Amino acid sequence: MDRINAMRAFVRVVEAGNFTKAADTLNVPKPNITRLVQSLEALLEIQLLHRTTRALTLTPEGAIYYERAVRLLADLDDMESTTKSSMARPSGRIKVDVSVAIGSMVVVPALPSFYAAYPDVGIDLRVSNRDVDMVAESSDCAIRIGDIADPSLVARRIGSFRFSTCAAPAYLAAHGTPEHPDALRSGHTTVAILSGRLCDAIPFAFVKGDERIEFRPPNCLSVNDTNAYLAAGVAGLGVVQGPDFSLQAAIDEGKLTALLTDWNSKVFPVSIVYPPSRFLSAKVRVFIDWAIGLMDGNLHLKRQ
Repeated sequence: MDRINAMRAFVRVVEAGNFTKAADTLNVPKPNITRLVQSLEALLEIQLLHRTTRALTLTPEGAIYYERAVRLLADLDDMESTTKSSMARPSGRIKVDVSVAIGSMVVVPALPSFYAAYPDVGIDLRVSNRDVDMVAESSDCAIRIGDIADPSLVARRIGSFRFSTCAAPAYLAAHGTPEHPDALRSGHTTVAILSGRLCDAIPFAFVKGDERIEFRPPNCLSVNDTNAYLAAGVAGLGVVQGPDFSLQAAIDEGKLTALLTDWNSKVFPVSIVYPPSRFLSAKVRVFIDWAIGLMDGNLHLKRQ
């Protein structure tokens, strides 16, 4: 039974004075109204109406229920009206957590388009490579890289990316160009990027057909920030392997040279996550929709 519809039917019957007029004003068959009111009485285990061939009157319990139902339905209508208005023009502040690379290289540069569409929404953007406790830190949503292990969060995959292997032209002039991943095991220097969760160097990984190669080559430097990692590669400190969306601009500008392009890396998922809730506020919903469009519009972050 739809309890709200049953309450509306009961209130309308009382106001109309009989079932027939109530059915006419609601534009539904009279038997439907009768069933709704009977179901409501069965649920409450009380009689709400005295029915005779001449009159329809409220029982004492029905009179109390009627007054409360009228107030409740009025509040519900007001809440729905307010929510629809909020959806039409979302406002307020939201707290969003995002990884360093996607935050600095993807989200922040695109925020002017978000503010142009939603000028009344403010964002507290918290950029970090740690997985925050979203409930404890009152986060509205987060953009995360990798598989989502927390079953208590709602996760929606919005994009993906691969890693690219690169080096600065000056480095290649001094050390030569590796023709196979195994060449990085000796005779070359690499820069390692550290995992935000484990603080351990992420292995270099290569995939070609059924062939899989993964190892940690010798490195002269390890960093835990994608911007610093990019700077180390451009400075010629060694071969780097990082998110293709973060390296592509430097490749296009000639600051880095793509290596081993006949090899791929595995696909890393990008997800937007938020605490479970039956309803998302308008301001959070529009940010999620905007983030999905942002990923879909990025050649290196589209879902694969």
